Amino acid sequence: MKMTRGIAAALAVCLTLSPLAAGAVTAEVHDKAVAELRDALRTETAWVRVHAAEALLRNGLPEGVEEVFLPEAETSPPKHRIGVWRVLAQAQQDPAKRERYIGRIRAAFLDLDGPDRLHAAETLGKLGDARRSTALLLAATASDAPLGAYARLILANTGAVEDTEYLAALLGSYDEGVRNTAGYALRFAPRMDERTLARLREAALAEPGDSPARLNLLIAWLAHAGDADWNAIKALLKPYAESSDTSTRYQFGEAMALRGDAEDVPILLRLLADADTDVRISAANALLAIERK
Repeated sequence: MKMTRGIAAALAVCLTLSPLAAGAVTAEVHDKAVAELRDALRTETAWVRVHAAEALLRNGLPEGVEEVFLPEAETSPPKHRIGVWRVLAQAQQDPAKRERYIGRIRAAFLDLDGPDRLHAAETLGKLGDARRSTALLLAATASDAPLGAYARLILANTGAVEDTEYLAALLGSYDEGVRNTAGYALRFAPRMDERTLARLREAALAEPGDSPARLNLLIAWLAHAGDADWNAIKALLKPYAESSDTSTRYQFGEAMALRGDAEDVPILLRLLADADTDVRISAANALLAIERK
C-alpha cells in the first residue's frame, strides 16, 4: 500500500513539472559532451579532474586519461592520491596492473591511523573490491560512522544477499548522516533482493523532503528498481536539477547516467551549460550514457 501511495505522489509531482520535449543525443550533443570532459581533463585539478576522467572511461573514451594521471601516482597528497589510483585502476585493461593500484588503495584502508582511510574504503566499494580482512569486518561494525557504510559496501560486493541487507540495516539509523552515507553506498551494491529493495524504497519515501539523505536514497532506489518504477522515481528527482546547490545538481546528473533516457535530455542539456564545471561533467556523462543505450 505504501508503495502505491509513493508512486502516486511521484506521478503527482510529475504533473506539476513544466513539460519538456524529449530529445535524442545528436552528433552535435555528443561532440559537445566529449569536449566538455576532455577540457576538464586538461584544465581542472583534484576531484573535478577525477570525475572527468571517470566519465571518459565509463563511456569508452580512455585516450589520454592514463597519461594525465600517471605523473601523479607517486606524488599526490593523502586523500587525493586515492582518486588518482582509482582512475588509474579503471584505466587498466590488464587485471594484474589494475590490481596493483587497488592494492595501494587497500593498503591505505588497512592503515588504521592513515589520513585517507575513509576515502580508500569508499573507493574500494565503488571499484567492486570484495577482499575481506579482520580490519574490514571491524570497520563494518561502526554503525554510527561513514566508514561503517563503506566497509559494508565492500562486503556486499560479494553479491551475497545478507551482506547487502547488512548495509541496508543502516537505513534505520536515527542519524541523518548515516542514512545519507548508507543510501549513497547502496547505489553501488551489485545485487539487491526484493526485501532489501522494499526497505530502501520505504526509506526513500519516508525521508523528509528537506533532508540531504533523501537525494541519495532516491538515487539508490533508482539504481536497483525495476523499469516500471523508473519514471516515478525520476519525477521525484527532477526538482533536484534546479537546486542552488552544485553538489545536488551534480548528483542529479549522476542519477541520469544510471537510468536516464531521451525524456531527460532537455534537462541535461541545460546542465551541460551550467556555471559549475562538475555539474557540466555529470551532465556530459549522463548524455553519453543515454547515447550508448
